[in-house]
Amino acid sequence: MTPAKQPSNGGAPAKDRLVRMLGLPGQKITYEQARDLLDHSDPVVRATLAAREDVEPEILFFLARDPDAAVRRAVAINGAAPVKANLLLAADEDADVRSDLADRMGRLVPGLTNEQQAKAWRTVHQVLTLLARDQLPRVRRALSEALKTLPDAPHDIVFTLALDSEATVATPVLEFSPVLTDEDLKEVIRASPLTAQLVAISRRINVGEEVSHAIVGAGNVDAITSLLKNPNAQIREETLDAIIDASPRQETWHEPLVHRRQLSTKAALRIAEFVAQSLIQALADRTDLDLETTAILGRMVNEKLRREEGKSGLVQDDPDDQLAPEALAVVSRQLDAVVKAGKLTSKYVLQAASDGAVTVAVAAIARKADLPVEAVAEVVRAGSAKGMLAVAWAADFTAEEAAHLQLKIARVPPEQVIKSRPGGGFDATEAELEWQLEMFQEAAKAKGR
Repeated sequence: MTPAKQPSNGGAPAKDRLVRMLGLPGQKITYEQARDLLDHSDPVVRATLAAREDVEPEILFFLARDPDAAVRRAVAINGAAPVKANLLLAADEDADVRSDLADRMGRLVPGLTNEQQAKAWRTVHQVLTLLARDQLPRVRRALSEALKTLPDAPHDIVFTLALDSEATVATPVLEFSPVLTDEDLKEVIRASPLTAQLVAISRRINVGEEVSHAIVGAGNVDAITSLLKNPNAQIREETLDAIIDASPRQETWHEPLVHRRQLSTKAALRIAEFVAQSLIQALADRTDLDLETTAILGRMVNEKLRREEGKSGLVQDDPDDQLAPEALAVVSRQLDAVVKAGKLTSKYVLQAASDGAVTVAVAAIARKADLPVEAVAEVVRAGSAKGMLAVAWAADFTAEEAAHLQLKIARVPPEQVIKSRPGGGFDATEAELEWQLEMFQEAAKAKGR
């Protein structure tokens, strides 16, 4: 009797063919079976084989060189792929393959045992280096996203990503990576003061004082706004003073300044001079300020309300009001007692400047510099950095103190302040300084005629 004809494999569904060739999920495939399928004509079969984690590393290494990109992507995603296969895939011509590999490398690095690290780390590092230098930003971004929270990610790779000119690559590690040090972050700020990168650094879970100072020094409004909103950013007093100096013209800083933790009494009162009435009230409602300061803030709220209702005038942030000739004359007479007591020192003037006592500071600088008080007042009215540098020089202040007076008294924008030369000293010749003094004295004389 002739046996019944068996149905041909060609009529079976594709899924059934795969089951016969590769076994059921969870069913181990032998080395011989896998080897026989390496050259199978159907790329779906090879891709399914490449996705299995129970095949020998040698099989996956061969599949990493498969002509079909879908097969190579399956190897790139496969956690069982050997590190030498990863090295091949890191230089793959297909960007999707490299992106998938970059994503997996973030899971591979923390999963390596000490023994595996000792054996394979050099090759793993080569793979990461290739991906970090990939020509396509999306590959580098995939790696940055994969490594951004890993405490044991290699420092040099993370730092390379942090310095990347593409914001989408740099920002993940800049905002989240625990591997980056304060020195690394300051180097990034110096090398690439771009808004997205600076904002990412400002949002880190813990921003140190030196990094905050560098961010403020970069003068980026958006980054400083993010820094002020970050409750974990450490901002030392002199850095906060620099922010407050420039804040009257930057309304986006007002609210986060008011809500900064551990705000000093001096800072709170200075902020209250230029913020809206509702924000002064928020300052007055703080529980960490002393009762005297709270009372002063309460009075400022009432005065601003009366001003807004047209019942009284409270002019703020206008140095001309403190430079009226009558006010300067009164303060100049009062300084006689300070001079007699030997207390008219640089420290006295700098404290007056920090307290916002413009009239006192102007009169005191004029006395120390042996200049007409109206000449110094003209410098302040003009907001002249060079003029204030000259009167500070004449009054025997240091170049560093002169920079402080430019900010506090002349209200020079931080980016326009004339700082000391490297190593100290005034960044101007004596002839230039003398000319500035003469010019403002002539201006004061002309105004008084």
